[in-house]
Amino acid sequence: MDVVIGGLVSGGLFALVAQSFVLTFLTTRTLNFAVGEFMALAAFIALALAGWGWLPGPLRIAVTVVVLGVLGAVVYRLLVVPFTVGGPHDVRWLLSTVGMSYVLLNLLTNAEGANPQNLGFGRVKAVPTVLGVRLSGQSLLLAGIAIGVTVGLVLLTTRTPLGLYMRAVSADPRTASLMGVSPRAVGMLAYGLATAIAALAGTLWAAEVGVTPGLGSPLLVGALAVGVIGGLTSFWGPLLGGAVYGVTTQFVGYHIDALWGQVAGLLLVVAVLVLRPEGIVGRRVEAKL
Repeated sequence: MDVVIGGLVSGGLFALVAQSFVLTFLTTRTLNFAVGEFMALAAFIALALAGWGWLPGPLRIAVTVVVLGVLGAVVYRLLVVPFTVGGPHDVRWLLSTVGMSYVLLNLLTNAEGANPQNLGFGRVKAVPTVLGVRLSGQSLLLAGIAIGVTVGLVLLTTRTPLGLYMRAVSADPRTASLMGVSPRAVGMLAYGLATAIAALAGTLWAAEVGVTPGLGSPLLVGALAVGVIGGLTSFWGPLLGGAVYGVTTQFVGYHIDALWGQVAGLLLVVAVLVLRPEGIVGRRVEAKL
């Protein structure tokens, strides 16, 4: 029970970050590989806001999320759009986002150093018990937020006009543009929302482990794994992928070694790519010629 409950809760953090990948992939067929560094940047911005004692902690987190959301939209316009003009086979955006991740990592390391810094707010200190298992309150909070964000994204894309525009751009951006929907504007919105989700995850996780430039790198690997396992074309995929990945890594880590637990999670990704490349609940993407 410790392994199962612990795995489900730990997978929630990866599922939350993975939603940022699903959102951008569904809308623009691209991924932001600088998400890990944007999470660290969000944590440092929140750290800078810690001196604003007159502003409650939740509002500081909200300001951080909004700032990163705007930055995410700008990144899409400047670093993704110019490198997708060659059509679906133009993948130069991959190099531009990876390059941005290295730039941010070096800037944060040189400016702030590599030592962890205490955020000072946003942490749940309670240690609740679920089915007899004592859990980290922060991890439980992040797992709950992952579920809430998933439900919110599903409702957004299926019940609102904005969701209709996003689905139209995802299905056929050229036809959507002829109908008056701007794929570029929808893509900026998707990247902004995706970066805001990652910023929320990074800030709350930093409240638990400390603020460092390398905060997001381990989460990036786990989130990509969860996205691939569950499927990058379904908002429900990260929740299922997070559960499978979390329980697998916890089970192997508990019975063998923590390092082998991470290896088992990555081997699971390889197995899914071989047997079902679209993910457990994902759907195959049809390319229009």
